Amino acid sequence: MSYTQLDLNLLRVFDAIYAERNLTRAAMILHVSQPAVSNALQRLRDALDDPLFIRERRGVATTPYADSIAAPVHDALLLVNSGLSIREKFSPERSQRTFRVSMNDPAEVLFLPSLVYALAAKAPGVNVISSYVGRHELAAQMAIGAVDVAVDVQVADDERFCSMKLIEDTYVCLFRGDHPLLKGKLTLQSYLALDHIHVSARRRGLGHVDRALSECQAKRQIKVRTRNPGLAAAIVQSSDMSMSLPKRMASEYTLKARPLPFKVPPLEWHLYWPVRAEHDPGNMWLRQLISSFAAPLKEPKRAT
Repeated sequence: MSYTQLDLNLLRVFDAIYAERNLTRAAMILHVSQPAVSNALQRLRDALDDPLFIRERRGVATTPYADSIAAPVHDALLLVNSGLSIREKFSPERSQRTFRVSMNDPAEVLFLPSLVYALAAKAPGVNVISSYVGRHELAAQMAIGAVDVAVDVQVADDERFCSMKLIEDTYVCLFRGDHPLLKGKLTLQSYLALDHIHVSARRRGLGHVDRALSECQAKRQIKVRTRNPGLAAAIVQSSDMSMSLPKRMASEYTLKARPLPFKVPPLEWHLYWPVRAEHDPGNMWLRQLISSFAAPLKEPKRAT
């Protein structure tokens, strides 16, 4: 059976399940019940003579046939939606749309709270699903519709997505409020004498600050490595340890910030979206909203 002979809603169900790999989440995105999704999936299986999705412990896995038709199905749906959107405008206050956003832990700290507050005020029916897609997978996930927008550091260019720079963020060193080093100037020597917490999603490898230190033939003492910036901040608050974070993220915590005593290239945050969604009114609105959160921050005060 050809795609043109299938109910368009069945293709939307396929597209949602393929993107989410989970029937419950697909039902949430489509604003229907899970039994309705299961029923539609069975109709698809019968029509296409293929299981399409195999149940696993945490969702479903795709069959080779499902993989082979995923891109054409998604492209067809985008073409239909694009044609309809020529006459339809995106109305945030009435929309029930669900946006799938890729943000790592630091990006969530920086942008997700502002996004949630703005949606509550301007688009109460709009939902957001935030989960991180690795940089090497981002283009492919956008191509199949699994990601509507992403916020990340600079990713290698790819013809499947567009991008814009949101902010450049300089690094600062964070201490608890009564830390002894706050009484004097933070020097490279005193910085290297500290015990540091390194915030990173990676298990190993040099961070932005460490690469800059290596240029000075220096190395800091990393005592703790964690992907959770909030946990790291709590440890710094109750110890003599310090951590170095981008200034904008550092402003989210009740810690004292000082400029680093060596040069570190600024960290760039970028916004990414699928090239096929370039003119989608809803995606355009979301991009404009996120970019509005990128106002610059003031420099931290220096120790006297």
